[in-house]
Parts: sequence; structure tokens; C-alpha cells
Amino acid sequence: MDFSNDTEKLFYETCSKGDGLTTQEFNTQYPDTSTRDMAVSVNALLTKGYIEVFQVRGELIYKAIKKEESGKSGSLVGEEQLVYNTIRASANEGIWTKHLKSKTNLHEAVIKRCLRTLEHKAMVKAIKSVKHPTRKLYMLMELTPSVEVTGGPWFTDQELDVDFVEQLTNACYKFVLMKSFPRDNSCIFTTEHAAYPSAQTVRKYIMDKRISQVELSVDDITMLLDVLVYDGKIERFLHTVDDNWDDEDDTDTDWVYKAVRDKKAESAWQDCPCGVCPVAEFCTESGPINPAGCNYYAKWLDF
Repeated sequence: MDFSNDTEKLFYETCSKGDGLTTQEFNTQYPDTSTRDMAVSVNALLTKGYIEVFQVRGELIYKAIKKEESGKSGSLVGEEQLVYNTIRASANEGIWTKHLKSKTNLHEAVIKRCLRTLEHKAMVKAIKSVKHPTRKLYMLMELTPSVEVTGGPWFTDQELDVDFVEQLTNACYKFVLMKSFPRDNSCIFTTEHAAYPSAQTVRKYIMDKRISQVELSVDDITMLLDVLVYDGKIERFLHTVDDNWDDEDDTDTDWVYKAVRDKKAESAWQDCPCGVCPVAEFCTESGPINPAGCNYYAKWLDF
């Protein structure tokens, strides 16, 4: 970085050490520096885009900008840089013009003029929030709005895409149903059955089959599966994973999902383990397969 004098370099280095610096704090640390030299240096650093200024509780706070970022705001001066820095501080959440006014303490006409300039230079952009459709939010041009702002994949042009949600929910249910029961309805899986799908498995199925053209995360799929759980169509339980499971959270368990049988299509006898037991004909009171040691009953009675 090119500094014109020692005061510029000293002020920049002091700003770099903490979360911000006021001119009063700088004067306290370096009382030998005149107020005039400090003011000239601060204005020069702002013009070069080496520092940024924020207003907190009516007090101006200066903060150093990294070398790779200094070129973006170097062409801005005065109110434009203040507005730009306040928008940048909001990150991918964006900031409403009313909040922008209260944070900068600038007149509404000045803010509008600065926003027009920043938009013309392609430095900021206006977006809309699904939570507050009537509000116009501003954020840096290169950032992607957060899920809280856009509503995630379920919203298109700030409108909930009901058909898309229903299509995916039905696809998730059919996949879980397919993995929950044997093809032969007279059979049931053993208690050691480990093929019940997790949210990761359902997501892989959805993406591999190209059911969704939008990239979905595991959290997105979990939302859909939760809806099915609340509707009583599927149930979820913790399943202990094997030693070869590679999980980034290093947990020993993972939620898996199982479809709930349609009670209208079953008799009371089918709901009882004996009604669908694949080895019922070998079950005797004193034999190796007996009611007292039945794994199916133990699981069925475990409410």
C-alpha cells in the first residue's frame, strides 16, 4: 500500500489491530500527532479506500480494509462510502432503507442519491425478502441472499411454489415407502433390518433421478420428511450406524425414516406380529422359536 506520510501509515496500522478506532482513541495513543495531520491522513486513507468508516451511536469508527478489498471502495468518498460500508456490514441478510437511514444518520434524499450511484457502479443490488415483500433490501452485488431472505428452493419470485413442494414431498414418501416393507406384503423385515433411508439417502435419490432441477441440501430434504412425519405418513427413529459410516459430525447415530402402514388396508391380525411372522409355523411354546423370546413382540410392545 502507498502511504503519503508516517501519520497515514500509523493510523492505518492502528486501525488494523482491533475492531475499529475512533479519532479520540488515536489521539490518546499518540498525543504528539496534531489534529490537523490526523484529519488530513484520515481523509487521504478514505479517498484511497484503505479504511472504512461506520457510525455507531453517533460516533465515527474507522476500520482498516484488507489490501485485496481496498480497490472496491477506493473510488467512493464521504456519504457514498458510509452507505456502502453499512450495506456491506449487513452481509447476505441485506439491509432495509429505513434501517440504513437510522444507522448512517443521513437524510433520505442523500441515501437515495448514494444508492443510485452504487447501483450504477454495480457495487450493490436491490432484493426483496419473502418475509417482508413490500420492503426493498440492499446488499453487495457479489453476495447471494441468505435462505431467510429468499425462502430457499421452495419460493419462486417471492411466491411459495406449492406444486413443486407437493411433487417433492410425494417423491420422498414413495421412496421411504419402497424401503420400509418387503415386496411380499405377507412378510416383515427383521428387527436387525438396516436399510431404512436417512435424509442423505433420500436426497441422493431425488438428485440422481433428477426429480428436482434445483440443488437441494440435506436440510431441505429434512424439512419435507418432517412434514410427512407430522402428517403421520412416516415415522423417524435413531438408527445406530456401522463402523464404516463416514459422517462429518462424527456421531454414532443417525435419523432414519420408515413409512407407516395404512391401517385401513390391514386387519387387526396383520397388525399383530404373529399375523405377518415369516416363521409362525415353527413357533412353539418350548421350541427354539417361541413367544417368550420373540424379537418382533419385544419391538412391537416397546411403545
